[in-house]
Formats: sequence, C-alpha cells, structure tokens
Amino acid sequence: MTTFLHKLLLLTGLALLPCLGWARGIAFSEEMHGYAYHQGEYRSVSVYFKVVIDDIDAWRSNPQHAAKLSGELVLDRVPAGSVSGSLQILAPAPGAAPGRVLTYRFKGAAVQFVGIKHVYNNAGLDMLDDMTTLRGVFQAQGQPQPSVPDLLKGDAWTSELHFEWWKPATLWNFSWSFNTIATPWYEELAVKILFLKTVFGNLAKVLFPWAV
Repeated sequence: MTTFLHKLLLLTGLALLPCLGWARGIAFSEEMHGYAYHQGEYRSVSVYFKVVIDDIDAWRSNPQHAAKLSGELVLDRVPAGSVSGSLQILAPAPGAAPGRVLTYRFKGAAVQFVGIKHVYNNAGLDMLDDMTTLRGVFQAQGQPQPSVPDLLKGDAWTSELHFEWWKPATLWNFSWSFNTIATPWYEELAVKILFLKTVFGNLAKVLFPWAV
C-alpha cells in the first residue's frame, strides 16, 4: 500500500511539473482600416493581423519581450502582400506621457511601418477613439524610422488605422479570435481579461462587459 501511494504521489508530481513553468500566452486576430500617406499621396489602407503573445506576463513587464505579428497589408494601388513584425508594450510610456504605449512594427516586400497606440489606464469614453487608433508612418524599406517619443508628440506620424470598435462585428470577431497558449483551463478567462485590460485600460469592461 505504501509503495502504491509513493508511486501515486510521484506520478502526480510529474503531472504537475509543467504547471510550475507555465508561460501563459494568448493569440488573437485584429483588423484595422484607415488611410496611409505613401509615395506622396494619401491612400486607403487595411491590415489583417494574427498576433501571438507567447508569455503575457513577460510581454507586459519587459519591453524587450515583443509579441509576434503576421498578416496581410492591403494598400490602395499596391499589390496586397504579407507582412510580419512585432507588437511591443512600453509601460510606463516614454517621457512624461501617462499610461503605456503599444508599438506596432511590420514590413512587407516593399514597405515598412512603425506606429503606436497610446493607452490610458483610467480614460473615459471620450478617449476610446484615440486609444484604439494606430498612428504611424509607412515608408520604403530601409529608411530611418521615427522614434516612439516623436510619434507620441504627434509631429511624426502621417497615417491612421482604426480598430473599428463601434462595429459589433469587429468586437465579435476580435473576442472570438482569442486562443490561449500553454495556459491551464482555470486561468484562460483570467489571461483574456488581463490582455483586454492591458490594451484597453478600464474601457475594456465597456467594450467587453464580461471583462470585469
């Protein structure tokens, strides 16, 4: 009987070992639409991203731990093509700016982009549009990119892409695209809520009432 209990405890311990090193992650899809200043003129633009955050805790706390981004860029009068890059979080925001900054960087066959979303922890509904707008610069590959502080000041960006939060289908598709990674079942909801509060601040519970 004692031998059986020892074996049972050993097997239980081995089963729990992966839990001790769990890096809770999440993947999601995001689409944005707007305008881009490219080759001397403004054009309509859309992006369709798949974002993978392999460790949400490291992503939130370490600016060097960026999420992976891949997808498609559709730019007016330019052949649609695949892009890849990163989504980085800077918390607190650089300089004296409040909140935190989500920095999107990606490139395709001929273009590169850097842009930011500025997230405020305790923003009101009047800030929702600002916080869900990606402002940045499309350039030919290899050109010097503006810094995040320059983009924050507002004198460097030339393009805007909107996460269309006012469309129910956008919120539905976004929330149903969530897929946790290496996360125990009892933490899946907590990881999703943590992600939403990171990218939307307190307004997460306005857009997603279940994220309380």
